[in-house]
Amino acid sequence: MSKRKIAWIAVALVGLLSAAGLLWSMFGSDRLTFTAAELQSRLNQQLPRTVRDVTIERVDVALADNRLALRIAMQARVLQQPVSATVSARGVPRYAAQDAAMYFDADNIKIEQLAIAGRTVVGTEGGRIANTVRSTLQGVAESGIKAYLATRPVYRLKDDFKGMVLKAALVGVAIEQNALTVTFSLWSITVTTGMFVLCLIILVLAIVWLIRHPRWGLGVVDAVVNAP
Repeated sequence: MSKRKIAWIAVALVGLLSAAGLLWSMFGSDRLTFTAAELQSRLNQQLPRTVRDVTIERVDVALADNRLALRIAMQARVLQQPVSATVSARGVPRYAAQDAAMYFDADNIKIEQLAIAGRTVVGTEGGRIANTVRSTLQGVAESGIKAYLATRPVYRLKDDFKGMVLKAALVGVAIEQNALTVTFSLWSITVTTGMFVLCLIILVLAIVWLIRHPRWGLGVVDAVVNAP
């Protein structure tokens, strides 16, 4: 294969990559938003699931006043008693740079509804055993829920070209206007766009140079063909 053919192939590949990157940089969004329904769907994938002796059955998500509330139905076994409970928690968004994924950390976990061996316990009723179960379940629930949320990303950046650009441009994750908002730096995206433009300019110059020098790269081929 002649140098000229190699050059044209390289020009074509760079052109395709630059054009695709430039179009995405120009028309791509500088933020991603997720509704409560979308987040709930992601958190409920592969449920029920048992983590640290706690079976997570369902996670309900509510967004209001720029806060995210989690309501988690769970089962466990505490002090040899089968226990089911509904637990409330505040969801705190967290971006893990090492695996380019967004998670929720659970904060302010509270037991709202409790049933021991199929019997619903309200308030302080149930006596000493119920109070002991409730106290023990608090720690068990916190451990299990936090462990589950730590393994269930609500969004993961793809391991491709677009994902690489987004990783470099990501500046924050927050609850805004009753939605989870992932914000990217316009400056970083602008710099990326500039790089693609520069690549396209160099590409055009290379094409013009190849057209104006039609014999470039063919000398090696001629030398091989005409060799004694």
